[in-house]
Amino acid sequence: MSSEIEINGLRVLYDRSCETERPGATILFLHGWGGSSSSWEPNIRELRKYFDCVAIDLPGFGISDTPKNIRGVKEYAEFVRSFVEKLSINNYVMVGKSFGGRIALYYASKWPHDLSHLILVASAGVEKHGAWSNMKVSLASLGKLLVKNAFPSLESSARRAFYFVTRVKKDESDYKWEVKKLVTRADLSEVAGNINVPTLIIWGEDDNVLSVKVGKRLHSLIRGSRLVLIKGGHNAHIESANEFNSTVLDYLAHK
Repeated sequence: MSSEIEINGLRVLYDRSCETERPGATILFLHGWGGSSSSWEPNIRELRKYFDCVAIDLPGFGISDTPKNIRGVKEYAEFVRSFVEKLSINNYVMVGKSFGGRIALYYASKWPHDLSHLILVASAGVEKHGAWSNMKVSLASLGKLLVKNAFPSLESSARRAFYFVTRVKKDESDYKWEVKKLVTRADLSEVAGNINVPTLIIWGEDDNVLSVKVGKRLHSLIRGSRLVLIKGGHNAHIESANEFNSTVLDYLAHK
C-alpha cells in the first residue's frame, strides 16, 4: 500500500505491505540508480507473505521530492535512518541494490545495531575505477562549466554533443548527475571491512554493469558474509525473481 511521509521537509513516497499477522521480520528495500520502490514488486509480491515489506522512493527518485542540495552516500544513509525512526522500525533487514547497496553499506557500518541482517544485491561501492573512467567524470564536469559560461544560449545542444563525444552517460536531471559524480568517487572498501552485521550478497552471473568480480571482492571484505550467484544480469532480482526470493527466504529462515 503506497503512502507518503514528510522527512526533513521532503515529501517521500513509500510502499508497505504484509500478508501475515505475524511477520518474521521487517524488510526495508533500497532501490538502485534510476529505480524506485516499484523496482522490488516481483520480490515483495512473494516476500510479503512472510515479512513486513517496506520499499521507498529515495529522495530525487520515483515520485519523492528532489532535495535542493546534492546528497552523497552519508546524507542518504542519514535520511534512511530518519525514515525508519519516523516509522518506528527496529531490528530490521536492510536490502540494498547497486546504488541502494552503497547506502546500505554505509548504514550497516554506522548503525549496525539497527539491523538484524544485511542483504546486498549487485552492490556498488567497492569497484575499482580506472584512470579513463575517472577522467571522463572530470571532463564532463569541466565541459558542463565551459558550456554554461561560454555558450549559455546553446547550453542544451552543446551539452548533448559533449556527452556524446566523451561517452559519459548523462542522467535526465542535473540533481542525479551531480549525485552520481559524487557517489561514484566514494570508495567504500574500508566501510565494508568494518561491517559486522550478518550479510548475504546476491549477484547476477552475467552482470555486465558490476561484474561478479566486484561481488567476490565485497564478499572478501565483509567478514562472515555469504555470496550467492543467481541467473541474470544487473537486475537479476527481477530477471530471476523466483530464485532471488527463495534465496532470501532460505537465508533468513536459517539465521
